Amino acid sequence: MWLHSNRVVEWLDILPIGDPIANIVEPEEFTPVLSDCREELVDISASFNCAQAYFDAGWQHSMKQTYLRSGIAQRLHNVNASLPDGLSIFVFDGWRPLALQSELFEAAYGDANLPPGFLAEPSKEITLPSPHVSGGTVDLTLSYQDTPLALGTSFDNFDKDAAIMAFEETDSIVRRLRRLLYSSMRRQEFIVYSGEWWHFEYGTPRWAAISGLPGCYQIAEFPDGHYGGNEVPQGDSP
Repeated sequence: MWLHSNRVVEWLDILPIGDPIANIVEPEEFTPVLSDCREELVDISASFNCAQAYFDAGWQHSMKQTYLRSGIAQRLHNVNASLPDGLSIFVFDGWRPLALQSELFEAAYGDANLPPGFLAEPSKEITLPSPHVSGGTVDLTLSYQDTPLALGTSFDNFDKDAAIMAFEETDSIVRRLRRLLYSSMRRQEFIVYSGEWWHFEYGTPRWAAISGLPGCYQIAEFPDGHYGGNEVPQGDSP
């Protein structure tokens, strides 16, 4: 959803200018997470407005539910409570099983024109999981009266305007909304990815490398390995 032009003045009156977004210097190496805090994966679908973009698109290893570590879910509740009336967060994506991360990566980088960095390479190293595979990474936006807002670009749009700093030079509704989302998430200790305004992490190897603090999330899995996705049945057809 794009904010309608006849509401520009109203939104500029309501939204604070906000503090500038800090420039993120991406680390050359991530910091291994040596110990997992053992927070469970929880389904947040009943607590937040969530998209099922990958599930609806039929990705084989996607799922209808949206899972995150329990501590991440609590931090998002705190973010929601801090937002102005009428605004709330809308979650695009959370935890990904390793199989889904592999599926997305292989499909994306079949396009030789896509620059590196937009999708993390799948990692089976338990101390260095891909961000979404840890359960400590969430893709999200702000919503107004439960309608998600496109803050300068759509989700998973990989052009230059997706960068968190893309709209910082000139005051606009997009800049104010991005600053609001960024500052609300920073107060809960999340770190944004410089190339994607919607991507925030806590407790991951990348988060540890940038913050200088120990990470707490290794690879996250369900004990039985089952998560109710679009899996293709194995074996003979009935």
